[in-house]
Amino acid sequence: MGLKWRKSMNIGPVRANVSQSGVGWSINLGVCRIGVNPRGRLYFSIGLPGTGLYYTTNITKN
Repeated sequence: MGLKWRKSMNIGPVRANVSQSGVGWSINLGVCRIGVNPRGRLYFSIGLPGTGLYYTTNITKN
């Protein structure tokens, strides 16, 4: 496991994630989030607020 870093910037309901891999975008839908990672894969995430627990799955199979 290597050292990783990420910087997130919120612009309303849209979040830009800047990491070593590039820039990814996501949209907040309450407890759900849908986005595109730096490799262009579409993903869906759902979490339990305040716990740090979440589940993410890829929607596209690129």
